[in-house]
Amino acid sequence: MSEPLEQRLSRLPDDWRVVPLGDLPTVHVIGYGITRPGEPADDGVGMIRAADVQEGTLHPVAPRRISHAVHEANKRSELAAGDIVVVLVGRVGDAAVVPPAFHGWNAARTIGIIRVAEPDDATWLNVWLGSPEVRDWCERRATGSTLHRTLGLAVLRDLPVPLPPAGARSAFLRVMRLLDEKILTNHRIFDRATALATARFIAETRYGADWPARPMDTLVTMRAGVAPRPRPDHQDMPASEGITFVAPADVLQSGSALLYGTEHRIRSEQAGDVCGPDSLLLASREDGVRAVMCAGPVVPGRNVLVLRPCSTADAFWLLHDIRLHGAELAAAAQGSAGREISRRVLGATTVRWPPQEVRQRFAKLAERLHERARIAGVESQKLGKVRGRLLGSFLSGNSPETLLT
Repeated sequence: MSEPLEQRLSRLPDDWRVVPLGDLPTVHVIGYGITRPGEPADDGVGMIRAADVQEGTLHPVAPRRISHAVHEANKRSELAAGDIVVVLVGRVGDAAVVPPAFHGWNAARTIGIIRVAEPDDATWLNVWLGSPEVRDWCERRATGSTLHRTLGLAVLRDLPVPLPPAGARSAFLRVMRLLDEKILTNHRIFDRATALATARFIAETRYGADWPARPMDTLVTMRAGVAPRPRPDHQDMPASEGITFVAPADVLQSGSALLYGTEHRIRSEQAGDVCGPDSLLLASREDGVRAVMCAGPVVPGRNVLVLRPCSTADAFWLLHDIRLHGAELAAAAQGSAGREISRRVLGATTVRWPPQEVRQRFAKLAERLHERARIAGVESQKLGKVRGRLLGSFLSGNSPETLLT
């Protein structure tokens, strides 16, 4: 557990000030996104959702698009480059600056929008929102169930924001930008490696018209996850203890096709049904079915469907087939808001099944590409921790020039 925000702010240097977010003079707009986005539109306007904000960056895995009519009716939530988006539902408090690539997109109701007039103010505010103390502050003030935590805009406006002297802040932000540029490079490597794996899969299937069509249930064994979410006393369990627990949100929000871990763990003696490495984990939402392959043993939660292929090569092939055709597989979803997947319907779905040498050749390349993406992701996570430690040192009054020494 991070130090409470109030305690942290009580030890700021004497020449700092603290102002509520809503009282900052350069903050012009604080609002939230579209409450009724309507049906997805393939040729529409991109919409940022809570799942697209990941550890301080915007990283849409499967972008949702809304119709131009819905976008025009909700111009107040149209995003501009430099805006800050904040998760209001779920992982409350996670925030990111909108880069130029997302200028003109819109936002979902799960997203809060902060528009700041000065770029340095926006950068400083984004660094502050990314601190563990702020995330904890938001969590403690959120309402609702564990699965649907909600942060109100009125609460967000009351968030205390420390304001350092202008000169010290400018020097600190120069250091932060160096780290952010490296993190952004890693995100590009991650995206390119993942895209190359997808492109190779599409190339392999180009001449597959003569491959036999096999029902999914002849290629895998299926079972549904049944484990309840771990108790709160399990949350701070070291990574070396227990077994990773996977909820539907972990599948739906994973930026990677390979899942290496989640925030939740279950004690080994209470784990129950454990899935081995290379299992495929599926979850559904209204716009399709998502799949990841677990890199280690996991305990699947409710509404997670587990597919166990016969080999690693089969697993890589099916992983990319499902991810490519996730929208088409939405017909296999059932229940409230499409959160459950019918094993019967999915099992009857046919897959063009290539010869073994094709599957093995693809798996060999895909495994290397996903490993490169993983390395980039791990480095970004480590740099994110460095970023947090530098902020903590700066808040303690250390000079920006000494932060990297």
